[in-house]
Amino acid sequence: MKLIMVGPVPPPLGGISVHIHRLSAVIRTHHVDYVIYNEFNIADAERHILPIGSYKRFLLKIPFIQGDLFHFHSIDPRMRMLLGIYKALGKKIMLTVHGESLSMQLQEASPLSRKLLLASLKRIDCIVCVSESTTQMLTRLGFRDDRVCTVPAYIHPVERNDDELAIPAEVHRFMDQAEFLISANGFVRPLQEGDLYGIDLLVELMSELTDSGVQARLLFAMLGAKDQSAEERRYYELLKKRIADYGLSQRFLFYEVEDSEFYPILKKSHLFIRPTRMDGYGVSVAEALYYKVPAIASDVCRRPEGTILFRQGDHKNTDLIRVVRQTLINYQSCKQDITGAMTQDYAADLMDIYYRISGRRPVERKVINRANR
Repeated sequence: MKLIMVGPVPPPLGGISVHIHRLSAVIRTHHVDYVIYNEFNIADAERHILPIGSYKRFLLKIPFIQGDLFHFHSIDPRMRMLLGIYKALGKKIMLTVHGESLSMQLQEASPLSRKLLLASLKRIDCIVCVSESTTQMLTRLGFRDDRVCTVPAYIHPVERNDDELAIPAEVHRFMDQAEFLISANGFVRPLQEGDLYGIDLLVELMSELTDSGVQARLLFAMLGAKDQSAEERRYYELLKKRIADYGLSQRFLFYEVEDSEFYPILKKSHLFIRPTRMDGYGVSVAEALYYKVPAIASDVCRRPEGTILFRQGDHKNTDLIRVVRQTLINYQSCKQDITGAMTQDYAADLMDIYYRISGRRPVERKVINRANR
């Protein structure tokens, strides 16, 4: 089988790029021939990575690329609108919808763009949604049940010494000096009230915990800091000012991630929190549980088994504060509850979809066992 993947590849690291990075490692263990066209335009011949170059030229080039299956991870609406055409030209096409990207595109599109986008996607072989809510939305919009499925994006990390070394020394010092370390991650994405990743909720939470004498520190791994828009930068500066005004400068650290994995931070954490206002699953939640770190997350979507949930949108953030306090009081019990939990790695599900759609299942599958450890 010749697999063609299109999407972002680290560096820089982000949710989709980490997923592709880990998935490509699994693909290599299956001895599948593959090429990744990188939306970040960085080439790496050893890892079979080519830059896409100009979007317009690449979109015209796709019909002439040879492959048994094309797997798109791109959130670019222009590319998604053309997938149906590539299918009509004889390509086997699948798309992974990460997060709420498709839902937001359909909401914001003009009537004509919405119609073209839906018509395109209904023609392709398979749409993999990382969120069950996206799968249900597509089913309501008339997509065939046999062409839409839910497969969370979580794949176990492959640990390397370089990943820990890539994190700056001052970040390690902040973590090592913490009596109780809380970690979180995400982007700056302002909404009408607060922000998508709930950073404002975390600031208020730390203020409450500090005022009540809890000796905790919070490290927020900030993705995409260099690419923030003017609005995002203003909001980011507002958050930092609020932290300073609350006297939390020594307890709340923004680590602006450039090229480092999140799992070394989780390994030093006592608690992980994902207070997102919208979400698709929360790969970092699964990763925290994989490392036996209690994980608290908003109830906005399906979460991995073992996640401690709080009510998103609760008045003045009281439910998050209540759940965190309860977790701190019963911390050893919470740790014990996840000791036997098995965090599922979904790479095998994707490999099965590849073989099914391409029709090229190998004669002998030599697979390194990535079952739950």
